[in-house]
Amino acid sequence: MGNKLLVVDDQPGIRLLLEELLKADGYEIITAKTGKEACEAAVEHQPDLILMDYRLPLMNGSEVLQFLEGKDLHQPVLVMTGLSPKSIAENIQFSFVKEVVSKPFDIHELRELVSKTMTAKK
Repeated sequence: MGNKLLVVDDQPGIRLLLEELLKADGYEIITAKTGKEACEAAVEHQPDLILMDYRLPLMNGSEVLQFLEGKDLHQPVLVMTGLSPKSIAENIQFSFVKEVVSKPFDIHELRELVSKTMTAKK
């Protein structure tokens, strides 16, 4: 079982924050800033968990999830959104999407969710 996470967000500050915090928790972090980069990184690096913003340039979260499904890449995904988490959750019906997290998020809760999701994957 690896500990590789793909963090996808178009906001550099959020990517950097998550990268630093999750590296401190012992995870190897790959980052992407667009949906297209997320797809490429998912194929190339085969992360154990994807932590992804829903609103992304070039390809939105729904398109990335459809790409992952089409490639049989079913790593657990945690979707972050500033939109209504309930409406997003209703629109994405993929079994590998484990949680939809509201932005702004509580970093302690997010770290706990990442840990719980990684543990459940084992």
